[in-house]
Amino acid sequence: MGSFPRPLDAGLPAIITSRDVRASGLSPERLRAQDLDHLDHGIYLRRDATLRSWQSLGLPEPGHQTLPDFLAALLTLHPSGVLSHETAAHLHGIPMPHAPWLHRDPSGYRTSDLPPVHITLPKGTKRIRRSGVVDHRRKLDPLHVTEVHGLRVTTLERTWLDLCALGYPWLLDDLVAAGDHLVKHPWHPGRRLPPLSTVEQIRQAVDQVGQFKGKRLAKDALELVRVGADAPPETKLRLALLRAGLPEPELQCPIDPDDADSPEADLGYEDCRLAMQYEGAGHRTAEQQTRDVRRDRYAAERGWRTLKANVDDQREGFRSFIRQVRRHREEWGKT
Repeated sequence: MGSFPRPLDAGLPAIITSRDVRASGLSPERLRAQDLDHLDHGIYLRRDATLRSWQSLGLPEPGHQTLPDFLAALLTLHPSGVLSHETAAHLHGIPMPHAPWLHRDPSGYRTSDLPPVHITLPKGTKRIRRSGVVDHRRKLDPLHVTEVHGLRVTTLERTWLDLCALGYPWLLDDLVAAGDHLVKHPWHPGRRLPPLSTVEQIRQAVDQVGQFKGKRLAKDALELVRVGADAPPETKLRLALLRAGLPEPELQCPIDPDDADSPEADLGYEDCRLAMQYEGAGHRTAEQQTRDVRRDRYAAERGWRTLKANVDDQREGFRSFIRQVRRHREEWGKT
């Protein structure tokens, strides 16, 4: 009768590596036991374990479709490695260009491959030759490394700089939207929370890193980052207005500055009493629609006009919306 395999340490993670097994004092043969499934080179799944989902961490499914515990195992195999670029952006909750791997790139080629997991390693280390993983070998200041959900990742500021170096699909507007996300004051019921970062902190990171691919783009994008956009479509509407030659609108513009309870416009022109609201999927609930009706009524009672944009406006680059804005400003004698 064959002997049963030695039990695994209860403290081992759900997805373990050959390095974990050696550290536990187990033999390499232990990896061939039936209570483990071989997932990838050096990576094994414990059959008795419950895997963490992205939903359990409060995050959407990433494009790379790799589970958090697999990323943890990858970092165990590469203890000097740090998750970076889009992988770090997802962990930080930075908004991404919509499903970039399903879009056509500028050359017309339709990409169907899933985006990779990005990991940064020190210069001189051996390359990672693993399907679905892209390694970046470079010097990384320890000050630019943090931990999110138990995973080593680049900091918010360094992650944003790395996104600037990726190129397509990270175009200027997407980078500005990501920057706006970092510096906004997130809405929490009844109040605004402190921002994740500031424009000055991002600028300091640019200076600390020195020369890097995408630095010119990073500087251009940072000049356009503003505090006040609650979502990427609001950023893109603001940028579209500026490119149309219109004045820069105020963000989270109070309808009545003298009223502490005044509702705000996502974007507004006080000089012609124009409130602009972007209404995404979150505005479809009955509760939100009630708030929106009361907000618009409040504005109308004070002589403000409200223009609403949606995803169809965004798809056409806000062209018809901008025509309405321009016409309204002209009626008020404004340019």
